[in-house]
Amino acid sequence: MSERTSEITVAFLTALVIGLASGSVSAQQNSERADQDALEMDVVTVVAYRQPRALSEVAGTVTVIGPERIERDLALDLPGLVRYEPGVEVDGGGTRFGFGGFRIRGVGGNRTALLVDDVPAANRFSVGNFADSGRGLLELGLVERVEILRGPASTIYGSKALGGVVALSLIDADDLLFGTDHATRVGLSGASDSDRLRATAATAVRSGPWSGLLAASVLHGSETDVADRPTGTPLDRLDREQQAALVRLTRDTPLGPVRMTFDAVREERDADLRALLGTGRFRNTTSLLGDDRNQRIRLLLDQQLAPSTIADRGQWRAWYQVSDTRQDTRESRPLASNPVDLFRRFDFREDTRGFGIDLEKDLDLFDRAHRLGYGLELQESELRQRRDGLQTSLADGTTTDVVLGEDFPLRDFPITEVVEFGAYVYDEIRLWNGGPMLSPGVRFEYYELDSRSDPLYADAFPDTPLTDLDTTAWAPRLGLVWPLADGLEGFAQYARGFRSPPFSDVNIGLDIPMFNIRAVPNPNLDPERGHTLEAGLRYRSRALRAELAVFRNRYEDFISTRAFVGVDPSTGTLLFQSINRERVRIEGAELRARGNLPGPFALDVAAEWLRGEDRETGRSLPEVGPPQAVVALDYDPDPRWRVRLAATLTRDQRRLVDEDGEALFSAPGSTVIDLLGQWMPSADLSISLGLFNLTDECYWNHANVIGRQPDDPVLPLLAEPGTSVRAMVDWSF
Repeated sequence: MSERTSEITVAFLTALVIGLASGSVSAQQNSERADQDALEMDVVTVVAYRQPRALSEVAGTVTVIGPERIERDLALDLPGLVRYEPGVEVDGGGTRFGFGGFRIRGVGGNRTALLVDDVPAANRFSVGNFADSGRGLLELGLVERVEILRGPASTIYGSKALGGVVALSLIDADDLLFGTDHATRVGLSGASDSDRLRATAATAVRSGPWSGLLAASVLHGSETDVADRPTGTPLDRLDREQQAALVRLTRDTPLGPVRMTFDAVREERDADLRALLGTGRFRNTTSLLGDDRNQRIRLLLDQQLAPSTIADRGQWRAWYQVSDTRQDTRESRPLASNPVDLFRRFDFREDTRGFGIDLEKDLDLFDRAHRLGYGLELQESELRQRRDGLQTSLADGTTTDVVLGEDFPLRDFPITEVVEFGAYVYDEIRLWNGGPMLSPGVRFEYYELDSRSDPLYADAFPDTPLTDLDTTAWAPRLGLVWPLADGLEGFAQYARGFRSPPFSDVNIGLDIPMFNIRAVPNPNLDPERGHTLEAGLRYRSRALRAELAVFRNRYEDFISTRAFVGVDPSTGTLLFQSINRERVRIEGAELRARGNLPGPFALDVAAEWLRGEDRETGRSLPEVGPPQAVVALDYDPDPRWRVRLAATLTRDQRRLVDEDGEALFSAPGSTVIDLLGQWMPSADLSISLGLFNLTDECYWNHANVIGRQPDDPVLPLLAEPGTSVRAMVDWSF
């Protein structure tokens, strides 16, 4: 799509929303209830400032997904959670590994902050085909609310929020009690796309100043039943079990409620990978089995603060979190010239402890109303990784710890400690009564990476010096929200984000002589910097809600992980290294609208257009997805039941090439139609049923196939499910 075409598209969408909003405002000019209608339709969000805010006061784009929408969309997992959110995707882990992180406006991985109860999730680290830690475990059955903040949010959230923020809130006692002293919620859900079945239960009690919650979730699933799988493509088998538990204990105090939380998630995944057998480097392999065990344990102490002389609102939190991954791979190669069985083990552990506090004070200065916010966060993490291997001869049973030229055990990076400290301040200034709100803010961030001398790493890479790193950065932001009419406001913001070089890029060491490749560290990496300009309009009334945003993100020193940098002239080894890209640009537009139609009908429209480009080479960024739109028709004739027909339309992916100019897989366009229904025979019972992909369309989620070659044998298995059924039952008593 040319720049001229994109400008025309943005102009058209802008005119459309202005026209709809203006028409609605004109129709309600004589209505005494216009202000009240707009107020009732306003949504409260927390993620933008870490404090409660009406969405109409936020200079940015935020999506709030509550329990009603989770039930409506039958969101059993994270991809289902954002199924109808153009511009937000979930990175997959192929047919073996799990959740890899959220991708917002084309920026994903460790560049997007993921928070659970305001605690940052674990980092992701992956090596080749046999090791991928993911971004920590999340069980959606215990999630009550999700907020998505699009675009750089480093002013409030620091280095890891270069692409945006996804904030999940787990269920709390107040979500069940509603003024009673005891309540219980149970749920059962399932899906035919991968034979998933999940059971959840939560019970809450209150006694005087104390309240408590006990919740648990158990999930079983298998491999995805993709649409239109080629006859000659074998199916990768997967058995998956996940258990999650949550305990909360809260006491009301004069200074505000104090809450202690313990939660744990454990997942077991057994994979039988068949699609790769007999192809490429696996041409002599007849069996490839994966046995993966992941767990996360977290202890959190937090408090919502009562008003005081220093703050009208606020909270603090202290946490300790452990994320532990062990992945075993067994490979049999009886057809090789030297028949062997290979065993590989990958261990990755991240221990994190931290403290944060966020405060806000209402002030009246110089005849202007101010909301002054300030806070800080300190986090210390220790990261350990190790790989082991064993090769067994099928001829005589002898064993060796040298596998395909790698001498095990080894580490791909040294034991690393990371300290992150950030302090921020912002002010929201009402320029005049009923006028615009100006919100300047700035954050100071300190990042220190300390590498320990470690025999395993030193023995594997004796010629590689260790690199320690410390960086500082300032992240300013300036936002403006301008009320234009009842329920209508314009907003704009400039934000500067940053991302410090991560441990896996600074000190990575990877040497596989069998395949003549080596990854070398880069001690000279610079922090990534991002600059965002965003503007938009929002309108809300009883008849119509609409939002339009246009944005341009410019990134400097963008880190390209393990890029090909040349050939070692002395050995002919292919060299890979994480390097800074000078300039990357991502721009786009987003439109969301919901309007009431005659009778019990309503129409939802959400559309997103993105374009990403490496400004050095002119190459389209493979990480940026194709334009997409979601159109949904709701039929709601009775409070007890409703029906929703949704169509997701995705354009062909633009032609993609890698850094060497070789073609990458570009997914074809698709139209996917879903039919969802919900029946509430009583106030305490909800039954939801959905038929997904009614036409059995073969299509791909863009985030699952980034960087894949067109002839990748696993590609057919990464397609989305064909026609499938999902059901969800929730009962409270």
